[in-house]
Amino acid sequence: MPSAEDQASSAETTEITEITETTHSTPRALTPIPEADSGSERLITTFHPDADLEVIIQAHNDDPTIYMVCASALACASPIWRSMLYHDVAHARNAEGEIESGQNQTMKLDGDPEAIGLLFRIVHYDFSYLPKEPTLGQLFEIGKSACQYKCTRILYPWAEQWTTRLANFVAEVDCYSECHKAVFIAWTFGDMKLYRETVDALIVSAKIDVQGKIVNISGQPLEEMLMPVDLLKIITETRASTVAKILDAIKGPIQILSSGEQFQPSAYCKVGKDSQACEVMMLGSVIPALTKAGLFPVPEPKTFTGSIEDLKNKIDKVKTIPYVGKEWMPHMSHESCNLGFRESVMACLKGMTVPLSAVIMSWMSNQADTCGIKATEELQEWRRRSEEPVENAA
Repeated sequence: MPSAEDQASSAETTEITEITETTHSTPRALTPIPEADSGSERLITTFHPDADLEVIIQAHNDDPTIYMVCASALACASPIWRSMLYHDVAHARNAEGEIESGQNQTMKLDGDPEAIGLLFRIVHYDFSYLPKEPTLGQLFEIGKSACQYKCTRILYPWAEQWTTRLANFVAEVDCYSECHKAVFIAWTFGDMKLYRETVDALIVSAKIDVQGKIVNISGQPLEEMLMPVDLLKIITETRASTVAKILDAIKGPIQILSSGEQFQPSAYCKVGKDSQACEVMMLGSVIPALTKAGLFPVPEPKTFTGSIEDLKNKIDKVKTIPYVGKEWMPHMSHESCNLGFRESVMACLKGMTVPLSAVIMSWMSNQADTCGIKATEELQEWRRRSEEPVENAA
């Protein structure tokens, strides 16, 4: 099964271009601060005094970003970059095996210029420019580029510090609209706790649009997002099964009370006196509330297009009117009696499991080691089990 790195779009091939007088007519003042050449419109960032490789990054419709780097540093950091560099150097040599004079190696890359620039800072030991608390967007782009070019190992000294700032991400206001980014960050760095939490957030907030596609809370199709292997299928199936369980939990008490198949003692009346009248009162009060919420008649799971979060919120607003017997004091009314809707929803959510295959667990384990992320108890237990010898069948 391909990894997320293999799924990422591959970098474009390199090409050799001649240096013209307009671009390098005089020696450059080499500093880590972007400078524009006199008489040139190109803005170039140089990462080292001995830079010998021009990297061009074209992002969307913006002007290209140009970096001057050391080819040897990039070759050591990434097998993708090494392959690109060695391939083109081989085509640039003359009959004597030397690189043609008057030519400079140029490499074109895809990706976010800022993220790739931060990776270049690391491989050139220029750590002062690295953010101590990168934003979610920055981490997402760094993760994408590091995964695409297979150089996540160079993030080892910073990965745990960077992902720690996302420890409470699922409690943030914009969690549901941005959790797909946090999922990929967790996947890239091997952060199992963050992965579990944000995958759950994606599942409970996903819904179905008018085209029948599964989308996030902002209406963005999940199939168009950068997703770890098999995750879209997992989200789709887990959402569908959880919705079905919740709707069944609503349907059950209504069918029992409507058919007159009440249990003795009552499963819903907590007082134990006037149970039948209490159940009639509860049933009569919840049906109008469910109808208003679009949940009565209880829809079939495949026709429910809302999110699990929407469904939970609708059920939370359904109130029952407590029955009060004539001979009972007000404080002894049936206020504690209910049909168990909320409890059933919470049980369904608590029991919602996201299956992780051996391939996913192996990937997360390797990435955690590569990036220096402390393994969770779940990951440690999986490692122990995977290392146990398999007993031969008798």
